[in-house]
Amino acid sequence: DGKGWRSGAEVERRELTQWFFKISDFAGELLEAIDGLKDWPEKVRLMQANWIGKSRGLQMGWDLTAPHAGTERIEVYTTRPDTLMGASFLGISPDHPLARALEAERPEVAAFNAEARKGGTTEEAIETAEKLGFDTGLKVRHPLDPTWEIPVWIANFILMDYGTGAIFGCPGHDQRDHDFCRKYGLPIIDTFLPLEGGWDIGAAPYVPLKSEKVRYTRGFAGDAEQSGEAAVDAAIAHAEANGYGTGVTKYRLRDWGLSRQRYWGCPIPVVHCEDCGVVPEKKENLPVRLPDDVTFDKPGNPLDRHPTWRDVSCPVCQGPAKRETDTMDTFVDSSWYFARFTAPRAEAPTVAEEADYWMNVDQYIGGIEHAILHLLYSRFFARAMHICG
Repeated sequence: DGKGWRSGAEVERRELTQWFFKISDFAGELLEAIDGLKDWPEKVRLMQANWIGKSRGLQMGWDLTAPHAGTERIEVYTTRPDTLMGASFLGISPDHPLARALEAERPEVAAFNAEARKGGTTEEAIETAEKLGFDTGLKVRHPLDPTWEIPVWIANFILMDYGTGAIFGCPGHDQRDHDFCRKYGLPIIDTFLPLEGGWDIGAAPYVPLKSEKVRYTRGFAGDAEQSGEAAVDAAIAHAEANGYGTGVTKYRLRDWGLSRQRYWGCPIPVVHCEDCGVVPEKKENLPVRLPDDVTFDKPGNPLDRHPTWRDVSCPVCQGPAKRETDTMDTFVDSSWYFARFTAPRAEAPTVAEEADYWMNVDQYIGGIEHAILHLLYSRFFARAMHICG
């Protein structure tokens, strides 16, 4: 019912200013290094590879037939550019800049976006949720045929934080797009069929493995009969040669959001100064310690209302400033404690000679649920500590 099972509070998404570790900068390295984890269970290695999620695709612009709210073109990223001729609609996230602009203009768009934002953001939640859309009335021109105009819809299953926050829907070869088009009466077009026989695209999408060879009925690059992998490469080459798109590599891995609005966690050692901005705490003042005299009699983060702990002097100008009251995700501690254990009484975080002797960890005791969090974070921390010396 859209409410918390215990508190009854309405579940809503809010935009917060938060702190992140830029783990995405290490995505390629973390993926490549999986091959060297010879003693790790294959299931864990596969889960991490899928979580990092390297994909090769095409990024291209779809021009609006009439510019709107300062937007002339919508950038789309797709891993299946070979299905470009099967496009039925262009979908944007409720948080896409164009959707935001429409939201400010039209109450019905604002109402749809608000309802869409109540849904879950996990892949599982998106897959199982009802596919909902809003026809904006805007249209874009197809990159391969400027006379072909395609409607722009806002859809609740498109996330802003992957790709560009916009897709072209190809219902003939994607179950989610198929469900959406059947619901809203949009055309369903095939771009390829099995080598032998046909397929009732209207009844169900045809979604073979990329490695499988198929017969392209609306192909525009490569051979008439080719695998999806070969067709994707050919489509990217065609787009780059004709100037309507660029082949790019993207990763599914997102930066690690470590801010928590609660008392229990390592304080984030930064200070907010009106004159100097966000300033890191001086090294000699570390670690920042939590106050012991907190109260939990009111909702929210008790650090926000502590009478003295938050008030400090700016490390730069010595003027009045405020501590950051967000604390760190508890995974931050456990992602490097194995290194600390090698020199538990040292003043420094660890001692290189001791770490060289004891590392690496011989045996990890924990469940498979740690495969894409704790075990991945620890690999990131090892690289971050190496860079920091």
